[in-house]
Amino acid sequence: MPPRGPPGPRRGIASRRPLINGRRRWRLRLLLLWIVPAVVIVGAVLWYRLQLRYASTDNAYVKADKVLVSPEVDGYVARVLVSENERVVTGQPLLRLDEAALRIALDGARADLATARNEIASLRAQHAEKLAELDAARRDLGFAQRDALRQDELVGRQLVSQARADEAARALAVAQGRATVLQRDLAQLEVRLGGRPARRPGRPPQGAGGPRNSRPGRARSAARHTGGSARRHRHRQPPASAGDRLRAGNPALAIVADRGAWVEANFKETDLGKMRAGQPVEIEIDAYRGRRWRGSVESIAQATGAEFALLPAQNASGNWVKVVQRVPVRVAIQAGPDDPPLRAGMSAYVRVDTHPNLLPATSAAARQAAR
Repeated sequence: MPPRGPPGPRRGIASRRPLINGRRRWRLRLLLLWIVPAVVIVGAVLWYRLQLRYASTDNAYVKADKVLVSPEVDGYVARVLVSENERVVTGQPLLRLDEAALRIALDGARADLATARNEIASLRAQHAEKLAELDAARRDLGFAQRDALRQDELVGRQLVSQARADEAARALAVAQGRATVLQRDLAQLEVRLGGRPARRPGRPPQGAGGPRNSRPGRARSAARHTGGSARRHRHRQPPASAGDRLRAGNPALAIVADRGAWVEANFKETDLGKMRAGQPVEIEIDAYRGRRWRGSVESIAQATGAEFALLPAQNASGNWVKVVQRVPVRVAIQAGPDDPPLRAGMSAYVRVDTHPNLLPATSAAARQAAR
């Protein structure tokens, strides 16, 4: 049998194929055992970040302080001193009322005041007179009582006639009646005076048209704000114009603050389980696409918006349908000097980070597992 020669090239390639296939299977196993779980962990972390960690809503709007300016007296508008969207400061006049009607009302109020003072002086004089008469009537009553006792005693001794005793009794009754009438008159005078003049001096009545509410100095409405004179505001177009009649207490125009805005976000009640004051917030304003603001949860309302509705839901009726309620959340905005202006009523998108310290540790664990 002839000896076998060395193997050819085809036979060497065939002998290496099992080794190559084994390496491929080992790499595939490594991929399935380590890389795929790492991808799953990273995906789970991302899903948690988007679904569980953040609470978001687009039912959010920018809010700002608003002040309704109303006159303190009734009158006609003589001049509006500001224009629409004009910037105003504390103490700046906003509108002026016609002072002619106010001066007429002031003169009438002064005349009424003088009449009231004269009436009070007359009532005080009558009170003093009735008081003196009451003192005299009380003295007469004391004398009549003593005289009636004496006459009764003398009749018992048969020293005077019964007619004399009857006359003394009649005089006693007359004195008692006069004292009672004077006491009633004094009580009526004290009611009209508001008490005894010696203890509580009477004050002239001041009604809605009195001098206190008719001063021409109150015909000017000025901007007021407790934040100080340096704080500026903008006012909206006033509903009143020159010639309109305004009543005291009815709004004439509104002032809206251009600083210190916040966002009122109405979150679903199911999103409030892990929401706390102080958590970081990311804010997007629809008017400024691509720009984001940082903020924080300032406070969470103690009641849902439905509790303040004009017609609250009747949940005790038979037509009850469960609806997820919305709870207002106040979000403070960290605005910078270069940020665009935020106007009250702008729509916003709010996302609250309910676990700001949890994701970094989770990401580190995912990176460690991926290694």
